[in-house]
Amino acid sequence: MEDDLQRKVIKQRLKQFYGSNTNNSLVDQNDPLNIDSPSFDPQLYLDKSLKTKDLSDLISEEKALTDQIRSLDSDMQTLVYDNYSKFISATDTIRMAEMNSLLQNIAAIVSVSGTINGDLADKRKKLGTLTTTQLTLNKLNYLVELPVSLRKYMNKCDWDQIVLDLNKAKYILKSYHNTPSFKNIREDCAEIVSEICSKLWRQFDESSDMAECSNRLKILQQLGFSRRKLSRAILRLAKRQVSQRLAYIKTLVCEGDKRSVQKEETVGSAENIANPFVQESSSEEMVGYYAFISQLFLMIVNYILGHMSLLG
Repeated sequence: MEDDLQRKVIKQRLKQFYGSNTNNSLVDQNDPLNIDSPSFDPQLYLDKSLKTKDLSDLISEEKALTDQIRSLDSDMQTLVYDNYSKFISATDTIRMAEMNSLLQNIAAIVSVSGTINGDLADKRKKLGTLTTTQLTLNKLNYLVELPVSLRKYMNKCDWDQIVLDLNKAKYILKSYHNTPSFKNIREDCAEIVSEICSKLWRQFDESSDMAECSNRLKILQQLGFSRRKLSRAILRLAKRQVSQRLAYIKTLVCEGDKRSVQKEETVGSAENIANPFVQESSSEEMVGYYAFISQLFLMIVNYILGHMSLLG
């Protein structure tokens, strides 16, 4: 209410200063003595006032003009401040409206998001079930193809891959050990593992390289054989190699005995005493003895290393 009253007062003062539209239409816009006219001539107006008015009238008019100027200036400042305040208020109102609109949009988005999450909850649950089913099917497919894979790797002598697949399938087979449909798979795998072990033992028995034999024993250990049995296999291998070397030494000894008999039959002859053949036979025997001792020592070292690798 006070704002409306103040606005009317300011409007009335502006009308008094500028004149109303009706009065403006009656005022001569080309009159140089009209202070509200665009053609106003200050010098001419001053000259006329000096001629037609006395000092008291001039002072009164000057005072009236000064009061009007101050009043209008104050009114202009009030209008400026009022408009600025309204501008700030309007800006705040616009921002508040935008913020309210933004909050409404956010609330709508949250509501839609909640609805979507609710709609997708069942689908997400179904997706989890399908994923679990897919993983189970992959495991089952792996088990179904396991016998074929083991046989393929056995033909390639890829023992490391066989051990890897068996260790991977061991836990799966254990999980489904009560399932009758996996009985054939377990039996096939057991049969193939038995063939693999037989092949490894055969290679072990036929090989004379201790490093290769140790590698076979490691694989057999990973396939479930006890360390005691594997240690006995190493001893059996060492015994076989020692027996072979002893047989070789016996052959050298027999040949040496024959040469000694021949030497005794030819005693008394100077040429036979210096016979280099007899010396060569003696040297050959010594080389055989040294070779036997060195190989025996090497077998002992290999046995110790192989036994330690099994224990490790």
